[in-house]
Order: sequence, then C-alpha cells, then structure tokens
Amino acid sequence: MHMALPLVGAGRLGGSDSVVGRMAMHILQVCSSLAWGGTEMHVPILTRRLHARGHRVGIVAHPSGRILAEARAADLTTYPLPMGRYVSPLTTARLARLLQTQKPDIVHLHLSRDLWQTVPAARLSGCPALVLTKHIGSYIRKFDPLHRYLYSRVARIVTVSDVLNRNVRDTCPVPPDRVVTIHHALDMTRYDPNRYDTQAVRGELGIPPQAIVVGVVGRISPGKGVEDFLQAAARVANQTGDHPLLFLIIGAASFGEERYYSDMVALSGSLGLDKRVVFTGFRSDVPAVLSAMDIFVFPSRAEGLGATLIEAMAMRIACVSTFSDGTLDIVAHDRTALTYTPGDVDKLADAVFTLIQNDTLRARLAEAGYRHVREHFDIDRMTDRIEQVYENVIHARTDAAVERA
Repeated sequence: MHMALPLVGAGRLGGSDSVVGRMAMHILQVCSSLAWGGTEMHVPILTRRLHARGHRVGIVAHPSGRILAEARAADLTTYPLPMGRYVSPLTTARLARLLQTQKPDIVHLHLSRDLWQTVPAARLSGCPALVLTKHIGSYIRKFDPLHRYLYSRVARIVTVSDVLNRNVRDTCPVPPDRVVTIHHALDMTRYDPNRYDTQAVRGELGIPPQAIVVGVVGRISPGKGVEDFLQAAARVANQTGDHPLLFLIIGAASFGEERYYSDMVALSGSLGLDKRVVFTGFRSDVPAVLSAMDIFVFPSRAEGLGATLIEAMAMRIACVSTFSDGTLDIVAHDRTALTYTPGDVDKLADAVFTLIQNDTLRARLAEAGYRHVREHFDIDRMTDRIEQVYENVIHARTDAAVERA
C-alpha cells in the first residue's frame, strides 16, 4: 500500500491546480471490479484529478484487479481489499477498520454490488456519506426491504447518462432529487490529433499509408457488438473490392471472457477477413492508435455512456454508432455521426460504406463530433460537478447534525 497523502483537512483549497473556494476533502474511491473497461478506467482518472486539486484521495480495490495496478503506477494511494462478494463478514470487518482509521469525508462507490459490504462497514465505523456512481443499468427492480435499507444509506447517486438516470429512478428505491447525471469526460490535452504521427502508428501496425482504416476500441466482451462489426466488415470488404481497406480491433478480453475473444478471432477467419482484420489486443496508447483510423465504429448493443466513442470524436474521427441508451447523450444522426439501431448489421455496413465513399461527409462529421465533445465532455467540468456533489452531501449532513443538536 502506498503511503497516505497528508491530510488536507476541512479548509479551502489553494494552488494553481485547485478550484478557488472549494472545500478540501478526504475521499475514498471504492471499486471491486476485476475487469478493465470504462468503469474501471474512470476510477484512477477521477482520483488523479481530485488529487491534483488538493484533495486527499485513496482507492480501495481488489488486489488482483487492474485498477490497483494502474493506481499504483500513477503513484496514487491504494488500499488492497478483496471485495466483490455480496456477503463476506471478514472483508466487511476489514473495510470497517479502514474507514474507522482513515475517517474519510466521502466514500464514493462505482459498483452497486459494493453497497453490500460498504454499507454495513460504514455503519460499524460511523463513516459519513456514501456516493454511488451507476455506470451501467439494471432491469431488476430493487424495492425489497434489504435494498431499501442499502440505498437509504446512499446520499447521492451519480449516473453517467440521462438514460441511466431514468433507469435508476425506475429500479432503485431513491428519491429523484438524490440522482444526478454527470457524464464521463476526457483530458482533452491527451486527445489532441496534432500530438500523434499517424503514419508512424500505421507503420507500427503494418498498415499501408493509403489504406482506409475502420476500427473499434474497447473490451472484447459479449454485448459490445464485435460480431456485428466483423459481419459488417465482411460486407463492406465485398463492396469495396481491391480498395486498400483494413479493420482494426483494439482491446482485450474481459476477465473470465477469454473464450469470447477466441470466438471473435475465429469468426474473422470464417468470414474470410484474415488479411483485412488486425486484432491488436490491449493498448495503453488509445489516442495514438485512434489517430491511425479514418472511421470509428461504436457497435455496442447496450452502453451506459460510451467512453470510447467520445475518445474517437475528440480525435477528429468520423464515427458510426448505435443509437440507444447512453449514446443518445453523445451523437446526433448526420450531425455528429451516422447512427443505426443496435444489431442492424446491414445499416452498419451501409453507414461505413457511405463514409468510405464520401470524403466530404467524413470530414464534416469528424469536425462536428470534435467540436461537440470539446464543448460537452471536458474533464475539468466533470470534476467540478463531482466536487459539488461531494460538498452538497457534506453540507447536508452538517446541517442535519446541527438540527439534531
């Protein structure tokens, strides 16, 4: 475990990276996930931004998970804890001791299943407020007595899209005024197309300079639409004939889903795409790899938001995306992207082929998408709003304590 940062206390922040007038807080971010996707990546990203603003922030994560490794590489404060089970008295007791020792102002969870251990641990330790971010939706209504108890201990629920906001209000026993939407966002300094040498990246990947490159980025996991992308790729390849065209698939299998990745490689072969498709596996340099693409496809059939779609738009790449769930907050058809109904392979193939054939449309969508995400998905704006949620929760608890006294 890294040494804890010095306690900032309850004063006001100063310094060039802080927000003037903000309350300095002690925050624990909690996420037990063993996967590595948008949800998990968000935890160290948010932690770094909060730390840069002068807050004391630590991450509670599973010792075998990628979150902990990434946080340690960034020299963030970490607390390894094998959470993940719904019921584990030993882990709950260990978490309670951690909370009692650290005395955070806010505990921010990123998986609803972590409520099962964090809520009793918070009660045992006398820990203050819990905030929960819902990164994905649920079709299960949670109005039984146990879930009512768990969610009664959550001061605010943050959702990453408007559709998730509605989903939470429909399925969780919380008042609507305790649910707020705050989109995930990007550090735009990393997603600057001018920072990357496109031809050098293409050379590394073995892509000819003149080729049109169509790609996807993300976890290779069921529901992400990789099979739709490959089937559409086969149809587009047949339409374009000998035109130099390559399809990039950037990403690794999720934890426990390695068989699915192998199935996608096999599907590519069965579709005759062996010479057209490049599977790169996991890449830590996503902006650089995106710079090698002419067209980005977001084929996910159900998504809380769609972080990689935002990344591609920030890199001035023309996009084709499903139009449902979280992507409704990001794209508008024929304005910032071409869109299609999830699972409609014919429409996906038509959209990709249209962009291959129409350089003017490709350039227009790339520029419009770039301007849209620069305006609406900036990480400083996201961090401002997260800080405001924390402050509101702390002030509400203070006011309630005064009233009780």
